[in-house]
Amino acid sequence: MTEEQIYNRMMALCSRREYCRSDIAAKIAALSDSVDADSMICKLCEERFIDESRYAEAFVRDKSRLQGWGEMKIRYALQRKGLDKATISEALEQLDGDEQLERLAKFMKAKAQTLKSATPEEKRTKLMRFAVSRGFTYAQADEVCKKIQ
Repeated sequence: MTEEQIYNRMMALCSRREYCRSDIAAKIAALSDSVDADSMICKLCEERFIDESRYAEAFVRDKSRLQGWGEMKIRYALQRKGLDKATISEALEQLDGDEQLERLAKFMKAKAQTLKSATPEEKRTKLMRFAVSRGFTYAQADEVCKKIQ
């Protein structure tokens, strides 16, 4: 593929959904080794096909509402994508703490019904582990666990 064809393909991809720089760099590398990915990504950013703050906001919104992830898991996922801390913090500000706790309570109630544990302490431990693995803090998990038991 020529550089122009790759660029046009990246523009088409970015016009359909949000991508970050690292995602596009991986796609360019998969298509060709000889293309200067950095200059192509800079050009896509200048033309606003790639906007990392817009990507971070969409990522936070989707992972929080659709997958039920907590703030910590979202933060780590965005850091793995290579976004800077300021952009991540800005995007995470849109999370509503009360809404997050309600969502966590719903997930923990559903999980509690599926648990087969001998003692209440064992059940609580499993629920806490579940909540922390979803990206919620220990304090949030403890608060919700006390309410649902």
